[in-house]
Amino acid sequence: MSGIVALAATLGGLVAVAPAAGAAELAPLADPGQEIVVDCGNAEARIQVNWGVDSVTLRYRLNDTAADGRSPVLKIAAVTGNGGTASYVFDNGTVTYARTAGEGLGPSYGENGWNPGTIGSINYLNIKVSNGTTAEGTLCTKYANLYNWARLGLENAYEKEGAPYSEDAGTGPAYDCSGLVYASYNEVANFPGWPVRSSQAMYDWARTHTSQAKIYAQKVPYSELKVGDLIFYDTDGDYTGNITHVAFYAGNGTVFDAHQTGTPVGFHTDWVNSRVGAYRILGAVEFAG
Repeated sequence: MSGIVALAATLGGLVAVAPAAGAAELAPLADPGQEIVVDCGNAEARIQVNWGVDSVTLRYRLNDTAADGRSPVLKIAAVTGNGGTASYVFDNGTVTYARTAGEGLGPSYGENGWNPGTIGSINYLNIKVSNGTTAEGTLCTKYANLYNWARLGLENAYEKEGAPYSEDAGTGPAYDCSGLVYASYNEVANFPGWPVRSSQAMYDWARTHTSQAKIYAQKVPYSELKVGDLIFYDTDGDYTGNITHVAFYAGNGTVFDAHQTGTPVGFHTDWVNSRVGAYRILGAVEFAG
């Protein structure tokens, strides 16, 4: 059984189950790490996430965009790199959330730091949206995978702490700055592979690949940096904007990087005055059921 077929089987048949009485609404995330809208006929789901490694802060909103007599239905599952799955259990106590046909825009629900238990690191979330329950007749089913590239790439980098710096395009066991990013991301399950290698080429790629795809980049204001984002620098001091360094943002004014000759891979102070730009590496794939 293929991964997609197995996951579709895990997410199962569709029945209309309303949210539990008194389910608490939660405000949408003001600064989500990733956001996607999945449209399927007149069913629309808006999903927001802030990624951790073994957990995710999640907001979902399920809308009925037109009166066609079909209920919008949503299912969410966390998936590991080796295919382990754990379904999100909604406030109604089931793995299915459906709204009555014709209700229009839905409230925002979710969970802070959802940890699906013993499945381990979350590689991606699988989102399933359907227009119509089994009883009503399902007119449309659509899936989307949201990939946890940035946090898992950083976790792989952390495992290299203490490794020596290399000026010779090192990708292990010694590293230069972009070699650390390159190697750490390429170790993430399902990651399609960095298409470029140097820090300048990574920056140029990020600037020109901002549309949703299996791997893409989102420009991030410095005020909205999240752990795992990539910061690009011009460290030459000539302020020409040439990229000479890249680092993972590690929070609280620090970065994690292959810093410079004689300094092992690890945590260092952010070169704030040399910043040129910051990007978040994301991944999303949509496919019909």
